[in-house]
Amino acid sequence: MKTRTKLFAMLFALLTIFTASASNSKKSRVQNVLYWAAWVKNNKYTTYRDYARELNYDTIDAPHDEKEDFSPVFMYYTKKENLYCTEVFLDGIKDRLLAMMQLEGSGKFPHLRIFRFNSKTKKWSIYFSADGSRGECGLVYPIQNPITGQTFFLEELRNFDNKRLVAYKLLSLKNKEWINGSTAEAQYIYNLRDEESEWISPDIIERMAAFDYSFMGIEDDHPSLIERETGNIKIVAKLYHTSVARMTSNFSITVFENEKEILKMPEVIWGFNIVEKDGKPYLVYIGMGRPMNMHSSASAMEDFMLNVLDLSTLEHVFRSYIKPEIIFDVRE
Repeated sequence: MKTRTKLFAMLFALLTIFTASASNSKKSRVQNVLYWAAWVKNNKYTTYRDYARELNYDTIDAPHDEKEDFSPVFMYYTKKENLYCTEVFLDGIKDRLLAMMQLEGSGKFPHLRIFRFNSKTKKWSIYFSADGSRGECGLVYPIQNPITGQTFFLEELRNFDNKRLVAYKLLSLKNKEWINGSTAEAQYIYNLRDEESEWISPDIIERMAAFDYSFMGIEDDHPSLIERETGNIKIVAKLYHTSVARMTSNFSITVFENEKEILKMPEVIWGFNIVEKDGKPYLVYIGMGRPMNMHSSASAMEDFMLNVLDLSTLEHVFRSYIKPEIIFDVRE
């Protein structure tokens, strides 16, 4: 019954796609893309563990450096970092195909490979490869069209700096080239309360998310070291980069008084500012709002905890959890 229900849901969605294309309605096209984004989240994919016996180091016909992930040394990590491994069906190819998505490094960069089976040699070759750390793909999820039997893809694009959702795209793959379909672009809107606006603004939030500290008078892009003094207090902030692709991630901040370290901030800090209020200096910073994400450098700068630290007493005087409204529009 569940299978039949899912099939009818997919048929209905595909009918909606065709209707939207005919009507050329922006709203309908956005709803189409978001439907498939929700579908992907609500459906489970098979993973590499399901195919490890038939797709492995001995059955892949490729140089060692292209299949090293499947060696006994790395097999544990391959299984652990696998998002999915599932069969796909591409136009013009009758051979069996397996699409496999790995998440690499602390930045969780996607690496897509599609393997093609040769029935004569009984070996798999790498038909297609795309590396997210080089900007060749985002998170790409295959979806089988129940009418044609062919596979199309939902791509989840995220900003390199802050891992925010940029857009969802519907794609097809033909002759090893991506063909773009509809795109629903995301826009973040921060509706701050009055007490929050006393410490931060939507413009400063967006600059922090882009590691743009021109609001502090710093012209360098993605400054790796920021030092600021206010009275006898000195703030030293160092920018951390992930190991894969050198993605900027967060600041570590240390507070000094008269050149003596008095506080090392334990939080993962995405952005910060020094605000003067009533003649007193405050360290205003944003960071992860959920404790379970405190050690995840790949978390997106979407919702966050706004913190205000009184630099004269080293006490927090204000905290607020801020969540944006995300709206979508179709890219022309």
